[in-house]
Amino acid sequence: MKTIHHGACLILTIILQTMIFNYINVFGVHPNLFLVAVIAIAIFGGRVQGMVCGMIFGLVFDLLTERMLGANMLALAAAGYIAGMIASGYYAAPPFYIFLTIGAAATAGVDLICMIPYTAGLEISVSLLYALKTVLIEAIMNGILVIPAVWCIKRTTKLLKIQNINTFR
Repeated sequence: MKTIHHGACLILTIILQTMIFNYINVFGVHPNLFLVAVIAIAIFGGRVQGMVCGMIFGLVFDLLTERMLGANMLALAAAGYIAGMIASGYYAAPPFYIFLTIGAAATAGVDLICMIPYTAGLEISVSLLYALKTVLIEAIMNGILVIPAVWCIKRTTKLLKIQNINTFR
C-alpha cells in the first residue's frame, strides 16, 4: 500500500511541478517540489524510505529536466536519508520549525551538490553571487513548502489507514 501511496505522490509531484510550480518565479528561481516530496516522505517514512524515494524522484526529475543524469538522484537520495535520520530523532512529531529547517538545509545541500558538476567545467561556470542567490531563494521557498507537504503525507497515510509507515511492507 505504501508503494502505491509513494507512486501516487510521484505522479502528483510531476503534474504539480510541470503545470504549476515551473511557472512560479521568484527572481528567476523555481521551487523544487520533488525535493519537498522526498523530505515529506522521509520525515514520516524514515531514512531508508527517504533514500529510496529520493533516488527514484531524483531520477525522474533528471529525466524531466534533461540535466546531468544522476546528479539529482544522488543529491535527493542523500537529502532523503538525512531528513529521515533527523526526524527519527524525535519521539513525537517534530515542531513545524524543524520542518522549515530540514527543508531549507536539504535544499541548500542539494543545490550545492548539483552545482559541483556544472562548476567543474562540464556545463557552465556559475558565479558565486548567482549561486548564493539561487540557493537562498530556493531554500526559503522549499522550506515553506515542506509544511503543507508534510501535512498532506500525514493526512493521506491516515486516510488510507497505512500502519507502520517506517517499513516497506
